[in-house]
Amino acid sequence: MSMQPDARMRPPTAQTDNPDENSSTDSGWLARARSAYRTSTSYVDGNFRKAWEDSIRAFNNQHPSDSKYNQPAYDKRSKLYRPKIRAVIRKNEAAAAAAFFSNMDVVSITASDQSSKPQLVSAEVMKQLIQYRLTHSIPWFQTVLGGLQDAQVTGAVCAHVHWRYDAPQGIDTPVVDLVPIENVRFDPSASWLDPVGTSPYFIQLIPMYAMDVKSKMESGEWLESTVSMSTAGAAMDSTRMARNTNREDPQSADNRALDDYDIAWVQRHIHRRDGEDWEFYTLGDYALLTDAVPLKAAIFHGKRPYVIGCCVLETHKTLPSGVPTLARGIEDELNEIANQRIDNVKFALNKKWFAKRGVEVDLAGLVRNVPGGVVMMNDPINDVREITWPDVTQSAYVEQQGLDMSMDELLGNFNPAALMMSGAGNAPARNMAMTSQSNGTLVEYLIRTYVETFIQPVLRQLILLEQKYETDMVIMGTAAKNSKLLQRFGVDQVTDDMLNQEITLTVNVGMGATDPTQKLQKFLTAMTSFSQMLQKPIPGVNMVEVGKEIFGHLGYQDGSRFFTVENPQVAQQQQQMQQMQQAIQQLQEKLKEKETAQMIGLQKTRETNQTKEKIEVLKQENENKRALATHFIALSTPPQVKAAK
Repeated sequence: MSMQPDARMRPPTAQTDNPDENSSTDSGWLARARSAYRTSTSYVDGNFRKAWEDSIRAFNNQHPSDSKYNQPAYDKRSKLYRPKIRAVIRKNEAAAAAAFFSNMDVVSITASDQSSKPQLVSAEVMKQLIQYRLTHSIPWFQTVLGGLQDAQVTGAVCAHVHWRYDAPQGIDTPVVDLVPIENVRFDPSASWLDPVGTSPYFIQLIPMYAMDVKSKMESGEWLESTVSMSTAGAAMDSTRMARNTNREDPQSADNRALDDYDIAWVQRHIHRRDGEDWEFYTLGDYALLTDAVPLKAAIFHGKRPYVIGCCVLETHKTLPSGVPTLARGIEDELNEIANQRIDNVKFALNKKWFAKRGVEVDLAGLVRNVPGGVVMMNDPINDVREITWPDVTQSAYVEQQGLDMSMDELLGNFNPAALMMSGAGNAPARNMAMTSQSNGTLVEYLIRTYVETFIQPVLRQLILLEQKYETDMVIMGTAAKNSKLLQRFGVDQVTDDMLNQEITLTVNVGMGATDPTQKLQKFLTAMTSFSQMLQKPIPGVNMVEVGKEIFGHLGYQDGSRFFTVENPQVAQQQQQMQQMQQAIQQLQEKLKEKETAQMIGLQKTRETNQTKEKIEVLKQENENKRALATHFIALSTPPQVKAAK
């Protein structure tokens, strides 16, 4: 049987030779991949492609592709595009940089069970591992701000979270790759809350050098294919061209010096069948590169390793609007007023002339309008007439200021210069502070949305990868040292069982985190208030919840991370009891010393009295002996002697 090209005139392959669309063989998977890719691409081209390109052009300070300023009629007119959108996005990125990177601890990881020692150890170690990887292995600054830029410009940001292991190159590290949204396909009917997980299929378009594809085929990792790499190359992508400011498509197959350097587009497919996800790769949509295998056989946790997030919530939309789309109408009016005013100023400064047709007039001299120049003509009065143009009115500037303030209010952009120009800058300082705080809240809300929908899901997948694949003993030793496991838990070595515990992750970026000075002031305010309440706690009140409430009102998502104990009130009472016990012990020691001194004094007194009593007895005995001796002497003396005396 001869192989025939398909309806799109693509070269014949073994996979396109009369495939059975309903079979469960390899050709069935290829047919499923083609159908999903074509359907989703058609939907993207018809509903999102134009909006993406216009948003990217707005970010690049260019008018939309269908703008009147791109028409030949406006070739000599003012075509300025005010960089308002670019300024707003850059300010939001700067606010995000201050919120994310003013604190060295990017994440807060806690044990699900605070009474479990293994979970406490796991949480401390995992926090240090994630901190190390985000600091040394993953370009986290570029990833965070690049993802925020994608989310603001196109409305959605996509990341591929995986573990890269390359023994020859010595690469063994987690990876977070930002994927351009135009290189992603999923079903339009997926849930807006989780488009990756709820779509029946997910496709990533991967540009690869032809030599890398051939290398995988030669190693046996991928199946051999008769389709040429140039055939699998992608056609011109208008979204990529808009992103590169209408430069030549860098991933085009044109002007490639060697065939090995051709760009071949590989598709990674994840399809759900019979309630289970299956994964396989294709070369374009022409041929299978791998057999379909269950996703859980390729990825240990069985989850699709992709995250799609946003910074603008729009319910029931899988791909919400970006910042340029929100401000499209106001931005168009601002550009219109600015360009008309510029044209008016040019007309006022450079007069327009009416010249009679067919007469000898130096038209070039009129057009140049050189100061001090001479224009030759036969009849200056009748051949040429100067057209004066009124200067631009104040209403144009007032209208522009109003539109600027409307855009700032919509996008949360606080612009003190615009307020000064409008006269609002003379308002009291408190009014200015309230205006700044209101706009800052919108920026913080945008960043918080980005954290909840993108950053936290990415970090949760990183934790799963670290728990499964981390084997670097040097890194784990550093993590154990930094977390002080030996001093705190008596553990000196990190094991697999220690990492595979149930833990909870939050990102330390809350409302009020975009201004470092205000962030510090709010932290000090929260600590002062909480400390004062701890000094005189109300009986029966849970001080942990009180602390969380205080920190929550001041913008902290997780105030419990500041507490080293589960219940500060109980800890304070225990500390007071310990102090009282120490005081009682000291008093008891003093009392014992006094009792000892009294006993010694009493003993001395008793001994003294006994000594005195003995002395008195001796005296009396001596007196008695003396009296007895005298009596005996008297009895023994003769009468003559007594008479003589």
